[in-house]
Amino acid sequence: MRHTESNLRTLLDTYAHDATGREPVPHLDAIVRRGRRMRRVRRSLNVGVLAVATVAAVMSTGPDRTDQATVAAPPSSARIQTPPELPKTFPVVLGAEKFTLPLIHTQRFGTTGVRKTVTFTPTSFSTGYKVVCADPRAWVVVSAPLKSGEAGGTAGRCGAGVGGHHDRLSAPTKWLKGRQTIQVWVFPADAPVVRVAEELGRCLPFPKGATCDERAAGVSLPRPDVLERLSAEVGEQPGEWAVGIYDRPTTVDRGHQPS
Repeated sequence: MRHTESNLRTLLDTYAHDATGREPVPHLDAIVRRGRRMRRVRRSLNVGVLAVATVAAVMSTGPDRTDQATVAAPPSSARIQTPPELPKTFPVVLGAEKFTLPLIHTQRFGTTGVRKTVTFTPTSFSTGYKVVCADPRAWVVVSAPLKSGEAGGTAGRCGAGVGGHHDRLSAPTKWLKGRQTIQVWVFPADAPVVRVAEELGRCLPFPKGATCDERAAGVSLPRPDVLERLSAEVGEQPGEWAVGIYDRPTTVDRGHQPS
């Protein structure tokens, strides 16, 4: 049964007069004021709880700014990329003779700017090699011993791979007498090849008198003084690349060993 405020006031006043000898009963006005204060406090608490719950809900269901910043951040320039896989075979064309050499040895490196030595044991005079790089614009120089005793090889941008091979006419006489080595330099794509070649007077543009460009400067790369200057200026820095050695596992070429 519900009572109006007027009814409650009458009942409480009557009860207060009849409660002789007992604890005095609070006046109705004080009770009403107390009830109103309690209701106001309760409403304030409810509003505060609702606000906190709303903020918590937004924080738990809203977008994660930290994750967004992480995803949106560009990849670090220092991240090391893996070079492409070396081909399993190496095609060789010697006049009318065509054949492929299987991969027999692999070496991988994690820095550029300095000389690296690749050691292997050839199985024939038709040994081939190939260099692949994580950055196809990297500069590559390969130096291999020749029959004359001098060093020969190739140089240029890495691209899909820089390679070459020996044959019975180019391989050193003692090529099959034990372990052999080739020297490889890989320089960053922005190495100052043209400037170094010009400063050392090694750039020979064609036609004569033309401006020294990348192609002309690249021809000078295998020269020892150019390699030494480039290595000194660039220094050793991160860069992934790999070398593959290819050879045919037959003994046919051993019967054709030059005297």
